[in-house]
Amino acid sequence: MERTSAVQRVQGGGGHAAGRVRLARSSAPGGDAGKRSRGNGLLQSRQPGLVLNACSSPRSPNSACGRRCVPLVAHGKGLASRRVRSCALNGALRRASASCLTDLREEIWRLKALLESMSAREGVADKVKILKADGTVSAVFDAIDIPARVLHKFPHREQLLVYSLLAIKQQHVLASDGDQHDMYGLRSLLDKLDLVQQFYDSIGGIIGYHLKVLELIVEDTIAESGGANGGLHEQVLFPHGCDISEDNSTTNALVVDGVRAIPHLAELYPVGGSGDRLGLIDEATGQALPTALLPYCGRSLLEGLIRDVQAREYLYYRLFGERHCTPIAIMTSEAKNNSEHIARICEESGWFGRGKESFCLFKQPLVPLVDGMSGKWVVSGKFEILMKPSGHGAVWKLMHDKKVLEWFAQKGRKSALVRQISNPLAATDTTMLALAGKGTRDRHSFGFASCERKVGASEGCNVVKASEDQDSRQTKYAISCVEYTEFDKYNIKDCGTENSQGEKVSRFPANTNIIFFCIRTVLEKLEKGTKLGRNGTSFVLPGIILNRNKPVPFLNRLTGEQEVLRGGRLECSMQSLADVFKHEGGDDFTDATWLPTFLLFNKRRKVTSSAKKRFEPKTTSSYLSKGQPVISQTPEGSFYDLMQNAHELLTDRCGMNVPPVGTAADYLRHGPSFIFLFHPALGPLWSVMAQKIRGGSLHSKGEIVLEVAELAMEDVHVDGSLIVEADDVLGSAKGGDGKGGRCRLTRVNVHNKGIDRKDPANLYWKHEVKRLEQCKIVLQGNSSFEARDVYLEGNLEFVVPDGYKMTVGQDGSTRLEPIGSDCIWAYQLVDNEVVLTQQRQTAV
Repeated sequence: MERTSAVQRVQGGGGHAAGRVRLARSSAPGGDAGKRSRGNGLLQSRQPGLVLNACSSPRSPNSACGRRCVPLVAHGKGLASRRVRSCALNGALRRASASCLTDLREEIWRLKALLESMSAREGVADKVKILKADGTVSAVFDAIDIPARVLHKFPHREQLLVYSLLAIKQQHVLASDGDQHDMYGLRSLLDKLDLVQQFYDSIGGIIGYHLKVLELIVEDTIAESGGANGGLHEQVLFPHGCDISEDNSTTNALVVDGVRAIPHLAELYPVGGSGDRLGLIDEATGQALPTALLPYCGRSLLEGLIRDVQAREYLYYRLFGERHCTPIAIMTSEAKNNSEHIARICEESGWFGRGKESFCLFKQPLVPLVDGMSGKWVVSGKFEILMKPSGHGAVWKLMHDKKVLEWFAQKGRKSALVRQISNPLAATDTTMLALAGKGTRDRHSFGFASCERKVGASEGCNVVKASEDQDSRQTKYAISCVEYTEFDKYNIKDCGTENSQGEKVSRFPANTNIIFFCIRTVLEKLEKGTKLGRNGTSFVLPGIILNRNKPVPFLNRLTGEQEVLRGGRLECSMQSLADVFKHEGGDDFTDATWLPTFLLFNKRRKVTSSAKKRFEPKTTSSYLSKGQPVISQTPEGSFYDLMQNAHELLTDRCGMNVPPVGTAADYLRHGPSFIFLFHPALGPLWSVMAQKIRGGSLHSKGEIVLEVAELAMEDVHVDGSLIVEADDVLGSAKGGDGKGGRCRLTRVNVHNKGIDRKDPANLYWKHEVKRLEQCKIVLQGNSSFEARDVYLEGNLEFVVPDGYKMTVGQDGSTRLEPIGSDCIWAYQLVDNEVVLTQQRQTAV
């Protein structure tokens, strides 16, 4: 819909609008006049009859200005009259904005003074006394439906929450809609707010949260109106780093250092995001599901991350003969029952065979959403406020509070790798091992895996931040990042040049949230930040932002109407902790070791291809001007990149003849030109896989699935589907003796009908496909399968029992015999390369 004025049609037609368009007479700052609040504050929707208003409906308690909103109905009396009215409204809004900025600043000063007086008192009861004596609290107390005699009986902790809400003038949150006896609803609200109070205790709890919201609204409003940003004293420079996009001695050395570091590594997964853009729904219950449960390539995204860890541990075991179980910390949240779902997946899988003691699950709080113009908290029902997760940057404060870093240290871990749940390609080939190697070898405190950034992508960039210390006048440097929502703040233009694939890439590399950190130095910074209180915010709550212009749809239970407003909540950026690891002096950015932080570059497809939003094929925004669909950041796009990686691996490394991947449009229309999936323990390094798979071919529309680590596949030609499935891939089911499933295929031709490509129910990125025929090899426990110089045609299944070796003769006959103890491959390091040597299996 085209936004031409303050008065718009919601649904087509030349007469009256079919829906309602309301515009608040708000005195909130900026907002409507700001360059990111287009259309004079009006929000668009494709749903006729939807209330579209920055403040929401006149009957709603969420009015940004606290006043009754005046509905303006479109009558379509001509463009000129609409322009006149629009100009008048814009002028009024600008005048109101200046007035409201003054009001907000006064409110900020008031809250700072209140927090200062409260910080001088230790006990909760003393803090309550200060709040009760506050003039603002006394003035608004009568607006709530909780009698003083009842509130007096509440524990001091709950009284503190109630009076804090009154102190920040959010008394509408406590409105009971006339039901003063709904203590269950009130107590439920207070329980949620208590988590917010605890999480933000270092900045003043609920009052500190609201204060920070107001500060960011003022800062953003000034920036939108073209005013100077007096709080920014940093310069961003291009970051140099270590390039591992090519296999060479430098890359190999980093990878080997990363493998050697495995006994001292931990892993951290922030999986608390709600994943609203994916629209993932449980087909059985109809309930919304979190991103971690997305069924990608036949398993949840969470299981995919665990398999990647197992693959690195298996590589270490085969090289050095020792098994290690990496401790994994997972940050969950209450959004979409995320915490319950994650715990259930872990329990049902038997904690992925790793033991419950190797996991630490901790929960991030949900925080209040606020109106983007006024900072007013958004109410969705009686004693109900809209809440969302507090951003992945909450992980640092929570790990400090929950003693997670100490848990890592107790398990002998010195550093950790971090990756996001929505990026299933982060562990491709060398990326994470080289990241660990670089960080541990050069004793860095913090590091990033990076790559090209596509222009227009909803992702930040890595930069060098240079800032002058106001006391010493020394320049301090840190490789860090800037969120895409903050590009204007740092004067970063989202533009660039075309790469070899014809894609526009920006000057600065992408921030992918694949991170290395030193456990000891991070813990030291968090301890320091906690002691500094509000002055230590950058340490414990790094990169706080308020994306206040994001459309927020919700059902207002008080009015019964579906509403949309522009608002947001405080979010912390996990990667911004790098800002506190600075180097003083020096300006030689080509030396990648002199900074406490570092950067590692790789090909984009080996670093990131996220699955964080649903692909909408019918929307015009899903297509480029060249006619190719835009599938980035969708499951379809991630799987497309996965197959491009597979093509590069099989053709360039393994010497296999594979059909071209084709265009994105062809992929969406006809499905992938081939499918190649494997357990990451088959490598995980491509150089290792290239020694296990040599030559052969995969025909168009063909499929190879290798759920096995011990494989020797030479000159194998597949026309149809070949599936090798070991139920003990890692050889760890029986005491970790390494005797899992093994498969040796030499000069074998596989021919069958394979996948039914005409079945419309096929979902390739989920690996949910209908097969007409297949050749399937099932390896139970410690078993082995061998076929040499044979032709396997039609629908076949070979099941090898535990403890046996099956051999297929040239005439198609099979022979079973007790299995020997040898593996197919012996692993060793030669000049920083993993070299495999075949060894014959001996029968018992």
